[in-house]
Order: sequence, then C-alpha cells, then structure tokens
Amino acid sequence: MNKTFAIAILTAVLAAPASAQLDKLKLSEQIQSIKFAGDLRLRDDVSAKRGTSQVNRGRLRYRLRFGSEIELPNDLLATIRLGSGTGEQVSTNQSADNLSSQKAIWIDLVGLRWKPNLHDNATTIAHAGRIINPLWRTYSSDIVWDDDFNPEGFGENFEWVFPDAGASVFVNGLQAVTDEDSNSGKNQWVFSQQLGVEKTLPLDSRLRLAGAYHKWSDENRSDFGQTTVQDGNRRSNATGRLVSQFRVGEVTGQFTSWIGKLPVNLQATLIRNWGTAHNDLVQGPVGRDGYQYGLIVGAAKAKGQWEAAYFKKYSQIDSTVADVADSDFGDGGTNRVGHIAWIGYAPRDWMLLKVKGFVTDTLDRGFPTVAGVTSPTATTNLDKAINRLQVDMSIKF
Repeated sequence: MNKTFAIAILTAVLAAPASAQLDKLKLSEQIQSIKFAGDLRLRDDVSAKRGTSQVNRGRLRYRLRFGSEIELPNDLLATIRLGSGTGEQVSTNQSADNLSSQKAIWIDLVGLRWKPNLHDNATTIAHAGRIINPLWRTYSSDIVWDDDFNPEGFGENFEWVFPDAGASVFVNGLQAVTDEDSNSGKNQWVFSQQLGVEKTLPLDSRLRLAGAYHKWSDENRSDFGQTTVQDGNRRSNATGRLVSQFRVGEVTGQFTSWIGKLPVNLQATLIRNWGTAHNDLVQGPVGRDGYQYGLIVGAAKAKGQWEAAYFKKYSQIDSTVADVADSDFGDGGTNRVGHIAWIGYAPRDWMLLKVKGFVTDTLDRGFPTVAGVTSPTATTNLDKAINRLQVDMSIKF
C-alpha cells in the first residue's frame, strides 16, 4: 500500500460522522451508546494567613476530569471518569510544582446506575461503586460534604411527583465504606438517610426542604487511612483516630424565585452532631453545631449570564466529620467561622470565569486545629485566621 492510498483511507475515516466511527469502535453488542465529557479548570489560589508559624501561600492549580457514560441493556448505565489530583478524598486539584514534573491521573468515578421506568410519576435510581454523592445537596451543604467527595459503596434515589398538588416527595440513601483494614473483622461505614419535599409556589417560585441523618459506624476503631487530614475534630494523639462519635443530623432548605428575569436562590443548612463525647484533654464546651446560609443572585450557565453570591458559615469542632467537609474554607474541615462571596460570568456556553473569596477565623483558639499536634496545650497553629482568594477559568467539553 503506497503512502498516498494510506493517507486517503485515514482521511476518509476521520471525516466520517461520529456515529459511523462509533459503530466501528463498538466493543460489544451490549453497548447501546457511549457519551464522553470532561472539564478543565485553571486556578490561581492565594491564602493570607495570620497566626503563630503561619506562612502565606500562593499556588497555580489545575483540575482535569474526563470520562464516559456507557448505556447498557436493562436500564443500566456504567460511569467511568478519570481525574487529576494527588489522591485526596476531597479534591482533584493539582498544583504547578516540582519543576514541571509529570502529574498523576486517578480513578475519580467508576460505577453502575440502574434507573428502571416503574411509573410515569416516579423516579427510581440505584447506584453502586465509586459514585457521585446520591444525597440532595445545595452549596450550603458543603458544611457536611465537599462537592468533590465521591463515596464508595451504594446509593439510592426515589422521587414521587404529585402534579395536581404541585409537589414532590423524595427519599435518598447512602451506604459507603470509609475504611477497610486487613487486621480488623469490621469495616468502617457511613450510613445516610434523607427525606425531603418540594413545593411549587406562586410567581414560579419553589421551596425544597430535606432532613438527613448521617451515622458513622466504628469511626473510632482506627483512622480512615485518608490521604488528607483536615483541620478540626478531636483525635487521639497516639493513633490519629477520631475521639467523638458522629451521628449528624442535617436540615437543608432552598427557596428559588425571580426578580424580573433574574433568578434568586436562598439556601440554608443546619447541623448538629448527636454523637459528641466529652474529652478531659479539651477545655470548654463540646462543639457539635454548625450552620451555613446565603443567597445566589443570577446563574452563570449560558453565554452572557452572570451570578453573585454571599454565604456565612459556622462549624464547631465536632459538628461533622472534618475530613469530608469543604476543603476550601480556610484550610478545610471544621472549627472555623467566616464569610464566602463570589462573582461569576459565562463568556461562552462552555466557559465560566469566577472570582471567589473567603474570610475565615478559628472558632476555638485553644484547640490544635492541625492533626498530629501532640498536645492540646501546644502553641503551634492555635491562632489561624485565613483569608483566601481563588480566580478560576473553567471550560466544559
């Protein structure tokens, strides 16, 4: 075969419609369709810190995620996604570092979703694997769950719509393994149940409310083997495992309405850990409460659209498990109070520019906020006010 003929064949293949190429690439008769998608984010992340032994920090960071959804028979969908990062449970960010040494790609999602059509007014979904968190969450929910935390286990969603009443009821569940140790006969788990309702209101407004209960099982048996340990939570000096138990109750609400053609979104989340335990090494009251509330005006989802937001967050030491809470608020975790604001603009349907700021401070200054400090009376990192600025450019493809 001469070069001219080979080039002609290659050109014809590349010029063929995507559907025709997909047919040629079909791996088996079970694959009904394949959809690819991804996103890329470039970030300038600057932290100004005040306190003993604290150092200001500036990082250029990026996030890359790319994956596919594979439609299978019998209402099954396989999800696969790879992501950048360092293997953290709450972040897929990677920093420009180490003289441009190459960076790793990790398994971000891998699982199956079953979505049978049981009734016209009902939606039923079951998940298994490393999955996107199946619980209904708003931005204010990141006081409990970082948006990048993808649990490993099982999830369920059920929603029933009542068209005549303009309402719906939903139930969500999560059963996730948090750690498995070869020398222990019991795995550590988290079990979450959520019940909620949504009601349409006049002027195209909606109100959505949900109550949830997150029960962590055997969380004091050992640490979780997590890649990143975030600030907050009382931990054993010898093993780093949690001292308190965690039975976290959560109430989240969202009210959406309009000012003219401008969408307005009001959100609030309240939490209390009913499993807190006293520890003689920690002075002061047991920290078990937290809240976050705020509003988002506008929605930067299409070309020319913009949004602005403000939130207030307050999270006591043991209000929730710090290692899966928001990783951007201060240095992430609990035992922190402060303000969050951002403004975003979409110059294209597939592009978002955002500037986001955090003004935060430590709640209990007598508590060692960094895991690994050997004594609650240590003077390192007790006063830890952190102001943070993130400038992002994100694209979807």
